[in-house]
Amino acid sequence: MANNIKFSVTIPAFKDKYLKETIDSVLAQTYPNYEVVIVNDASPYNLDCIVNQYNDLRIRYFKNEKNCGAKDVVDNWNICLSHAIGEFVMCIGDDDKLTPRCLQDFADLIEKYPDLDLYHARSSIIDDDSNYVCTLEKRPEWESVYSLMYNPRNTHLGDWLFRTEVLRKNGGFYKLPYGWQSDDITAFIAAASHGVANTQEVGFQYRGNGLSISHDLTCIADKIEAVRFAIKWRLNFISKQHPDNEEDKRYIELIKQSAIASGNQEIDDMVEFDIRKHFWTRSWFWLWHRQKHGISFLRYMCCIIKNIKYKF
Repeated sequence: MANNIKFSVTIPAFKDKYLKETIDSVLAQTYPNYEVVIVNDASPYNLDCIVNQYNDLRIRYFKNEKNCGAKDVVDNWNICLSHAIGEFVMCIGDDDKLTPRCLQDFADLIEKYPDLDLYHARSSIIDDDSNYVCTLEKRPEWESVYSLMYNPRNTHLGDWLFRTEVLRKNGGFYKLPYGWQSDDITAFIAAASHGVANTQEVGFQYRGNGLSISHDLTCIADKIEAVRFAIKWRLNFISKQHPDNEEDKRYIELIKQSAIASGNQEIDDMVEFDIRKHFWTRSWFWLWHRQKHGISFLRYMCCIIKNIKYKF
C-alpha cells in the first residue's frame, strides 16, 4: 500500500541502559513514514549523549523540566502523546524493541480494517541481553472489546497502536498509579466502538528485566489497589453495554462472572511473589495487612502454602 499513513512511535525515557537499542529498533523499520518522539523525564542519566548520536530528522527530542516519577509515569505517556503528530501513535518503553516490519504490518492491518481506533501487535519476550525468551499467543485477526476483555492475555503498553485523535478525545492514557492496568483500560475504551485488529507476526519485543516497574515490589500496595479499581471499572463498563449479537452477550455474562475472580488471582500472584522474596517478614506483613487490601485469610493461606511448596 502507499506510505500515506504517518505513525508516531513515542518513547517516555528515563533509563539509559537500553535506550540506544530501543531507538535503533525503531529506525530499522521497513515502513518509512513515521516519527520518533522521545521525552526525557528529567532523567539523572545522560540521555542527551545517546539521542545526540543521531542525525535523523524523524527524531524529535523533548525534556521535562520536572520528573513525573514512577508513580505518575502515565503523565509522561500523555506528554509524549501531546507531541505526536502522526495519525496513529504507539508508546513503547525505553528498554523495549520493535521488529523491522512492525509498522508495515500495522499499515497493512489498517488498510484491511480502516475504521478501527485500536490495533495490536503480537509480542515476544526478550531478556536483559536481548535474547529471545518466548512468543506470546496469536489472537484473532479481529475481535470485539468483549472478547478482548474476557480472554486473559499478557499485554504491555507497547503492544498497542491507537488512533491519535481518538486517544486524545478519550482523555489520553488512563491514569492509575505506576501505570498498572492503565494500558488495559485505555485499550478497552479505544476498542469499545469498533473492536481491535491484531497482527499475526511479532512486531513488539517486551524486555522482561528487573529494572522495570513490573518487577518493582516496593509499590505492590498501589498495584493491588489499581487491580481492585480495574475490577470495578470493568464491571461498571460492562453494565452500560448492550450489544446486539449473541456472542458478545455471552462474553458480557462471562466477564461479569470472572472479573472478580481473575482480579483476585492477579492480586494473589503478586502477594505470593512478594512473600517468596522474603518469606518470614513478608508473610507477617501480609497477615496483618491482608484485610486492608481485601485479601481473605483463605487466599492468604493459599499464598503461604504455594511458597512452602516452591521452597521445598
